Amino acid sequence: MSPVSSGWYLTGLSRSGSAHPKLHTFQLLAADLDELGDSGVSYALRQLTAAGGVFKVRPRLHVGLAMDQVVGGVLTISAVSDPSEWEADVQVEAARALGLEPPEVSFDWQVDPLSDGVVIQLHWVACRQDAVHVFKQCVRRSGGQLASVEPVQQAAQRAASCLMGGIDAVITRPIQDWQFDLAMLNDRAPPQAASVHDLMQDQAFQDAMQTPLWPCLVSAGLALKAWS
Repeated sequence: MSPVSSGWYLTGLSRSGSAHPKLHTFQLLAADLDELGDSGVSYALRQLTAAGGVFKVRPRLHVGLAMDQVVGGVLTISAVSDPSEWEADVQVEAARALGLEPPEVSFDWQVDPLSDGVVIQLHWVACRQDAVHVFKQCVRRSGGQLASVEPVQQAAQRAASCLMGGIDAVITRPIQDWQFDLAMLNDRAPPQAASVHDLMQDQAFQDAMQTPLWPCLVSAGLALKAWS
């Protein structure tokens, strides 16, 4: 699910009848994440489950987090430091950036493969833990499972990298004709802060961000995470 101004955009992928996954579901849930009644996201998801289709079984949902709720950076540490301490180091750095106590943050990190052996660079992203708690509660009420939460630009970068025809296909091809190359997904490392930054400078990517199809690109990237 990808956040939009009027609710949440839901996308599912299917490879039925095609060598490459295509968009199977693309639907706007004009609903409130926190609402418990019939105007809430959890209610809308339960209705989709009752209707069958791609929601015949308990859905596993990947959710995008708006960039204004995310902080990130690169933590440089000595290569002789104990790897068992890296996670705690990242947590402290993330908490400092958010102005919170370490237990109040949710975070993820990875080692830059280009680290030179003298120092290690850890790319990290983080958000308030209570933001993830809201997602968990909503998805649990819907009868589904929260599989992951990640920044929307990171999800869009995954989709753009796997989209056959490249990022230009977002504008030049109808949404129902989008196809994704899983070989690109499986052969590449998880997106890093640096690669997301580079893609953000690409004019075609910036143009795609301004189109109504941007939420679909993000949610497609979230769905692709389930295929990796």
